[in-house]
Amino acid sequence: MTPPMSARNEPTPIDCAELERSLEPFLDGEFDPADRAEVEAHLTACAACRGRAEARARTRDAVRARLREAMGPATAAGRAPAALRARIEQQLARQRRPFWRRIVSPVPLATAAACAAGVLVVLAARGGPDALLEEAVRKHNRDLPLEVTAAGVGGADGIPAWFAGKLDFRPAPPRFRANGVKVVGARLSHLREWPAAYIRYELPRGNAGLFIVDDPEQRFHATGREVRMGPSVVRVANSRGYNVAVWRQNEIVYSLVSDLDEDDLFGLVATAQAAGGR
Repeated sequence: MTPPMSARNEPTPIDCAELERSLEPFLDGEFDPADRAEVEAHLTACAACRGRAEARARTRDAVRARLREAMGPATAAGRAPAALRARIEQQLARQRRPFWRRIVSPVPLATAAACAAGVLVVLAARGGPDALLEEAVRKHNRDLPLEVTAAGVGGADGIPAWFAGKLDFRPAPPRFRANGVKVVGARLSHLREWPAAYIRYELPRGNAGLFIVDDPEQRFHATGREVRMGPSVVRVANSRGYNVAVWRQNEIVYSLVSDLDEDDLFGLVATAQAAGGR
């Protein structure tokens, strides 16, 4: 059953399971101030989560130290083989995030043990596609304050310029041509460890939130009903009473969370595909 609008728009406190899934980006300092304050409030009140966070931070510090040994000049502890270091450095060169953040996040306990034995294990993915969709719905449902309004930047066309320099990629919002669809505003966000542009839309009935992420490694995949629209494949999945449409344009992934039913959501995305292929 679809939850009432009032229930959808009321933010819910972060729980222990959500904190566990988001602990790595939190420790990396990737949360915006509002989300960070909420996590810190939870840690203050929850001794179990506080203990896990402190233990994880200690493990990360130890792993960083071992990685510096392995990647740096030869020491008494030894150094990673040249071929392994070359592969890691080649992979890091393709990433846009800072060197040590990309190599250490995420780092499970098994990696710490491997580093202690002189072996580096680098994991490139965290969670599955359903977890990313859940994250998009959760972020949209929390209805965090927008950092800029469309009116404040001269209309919807000013939103892309506002993001310039704030992200490592240039988000190009689709142009939804359906009647009654209006850009409200935007803010910076994250889907797990990925920086994202978030744009909120007002619909004739309800609202929608669009997340735009850069995914050159093509790790973001969605399940659900599939429809091909021109060069793009659009999938719709349901979570917490919302329908989420996901499609890709080269390295950019668009995730639109809305109150619309599947057919209306496909129809809305179709207007953007027809207008500009995004």
